[in-house]
Amino acid sequence: MRSSLFFVILLLISFTAKISFAQNNSSIDSIIQLNKYTFKIVNNELVGSGKDFLKKEAKNSQFFMIGELHGNKETPKFTSAILKLLKPEGYNNFAVEIGPFSKKKLLSIIEQKNGVDSLSKFYKKYNSNGLTNPIPFFDAIDEVRMLGVALTNDYNIWGIDQEFVYSASFLFDDIFNKINKSKNNSEDYENLYKKTQISLIKHLTTKSKSKFNLLLKDKNICEFISESKGIDKEVTTLLIELEKSWKIYAYGNGPTKQYFESNNSRAIMMKHYFFDYYKKALLKESNPKMILKMGSMHTTYGKNPLTIYDIGNTLYELAILNNSKSFNLALAGRYYIRSSGEKIDRLKYVPEYKKLFEHQKENMWTLLDLRPLKKAIYNGKIKIDDKKFKNLLFRYDSILMKTLTAATDDIRDYKK
Repeated sequence: MRSSLFFVILLLISFTAKISFAQNNSSIDSIIQLNKYTFKIVNNELVGSGKDFLKKEAKNSQFFMIGELHGNKETPKFTSAILKLLKPEGYNNFAVEIGPFSKKKLLSIIEQKNGVDSLSKFYKKYNSNGLTNPIPFFDAIDEVRMLGVALTNDYNIWGIDQEFVYSASFLFDDIFNKINKSKNNSEDYENLYKKTQISLIKHLTTKSKSKFNLLLKDKNICEFISESKGIDKEVTTLLIELEKSWKIYAYGNGPTKQYFESNNSRAIMMKHYFFDYYKKALLKESNPKMILKMGSMHTTYGKNPLTIYDIGNTLYELAILNNSKSFNLALAGRYYIRSSGEKIDRLKYVPEYKKLFEHQKENMWTLLDLRPLKKAIYNGKIKIDDKKFKNLLFRYDSILMKTLTAATDDIRDYKK
């Protein structure tokens, strides 16, 4: 009799748990559905309910962050539309994931009369083998068009990342051209420069895991840096910052990998560069508004998946200090279509997105405002045991979903 009663109690507990689980899932879905917006992009304009939602959020915020997955056509397409939409809301600054000196070089090329053609020639020169991309991302024509939209709408472009390691080749060319004049076209300096470029290519293309340590210790490179410092203030600053960037790369390579030091040092550098630009913007505006487009790893609130307090969290805190707000979204999608045409189901790589991907609408941009769901969790109305899913919710204000396609239009193939 006792065993039968125990069995009945177990059944009741199991049945109640299943009902609770079903109700919990139903509540999650209902909250998501109530806070779901869709839109299309037509001629660089958002069309649909998502437009009004994003415009309202941007109007009430100081920092608008687009967390991207790199290398697709959809992110620059969306960003271009956002740049146009947010300009009337007081946004005058646009930060991207490149170094400040690379940004200066990029703009000096693209602002020429035949800018895109000149940029194509630049990439052909410094990335002829497809292995030494001098300035990441802007080797894709979609990203270049997006930058053109930013410039047409008078945005100030901020480069707030470290200098990419392959940028050294063109930066050293520019340094030589500038410093050699001060040295009265010294033959010794020119010979050193030529040997330095050979050393650069050798180390940058080697398969050695210690390539970045080799850069820092190479005799020719060290001598060229030493001979070039102290003559021109901007060149000296550039060389100091370039060495810092190489050290960040070196942390994550070599015999003793120090990934935390690498990622944390990079985040710190981003924050320093951001505040350099921000202080200048403060001279013109009391609360400068900025759009940030960067990898979604960097735009999170709280600790990112690498346990780093990244630039996204800094902007969140700064907005609070300014009695303003920040808004961040992560651009994702259930499927990714490779340049070969192969369709990849990303759910196998990011299973924490499952409940969100279920709400993605085919052939539409689907935006989910996560904040009402987070509020329900905070208030104990919904219980979520999936730690990865909960962390995802807490890192972003919203998720923007669209099938992503590989960026295949290489700037090197550009023809007028």
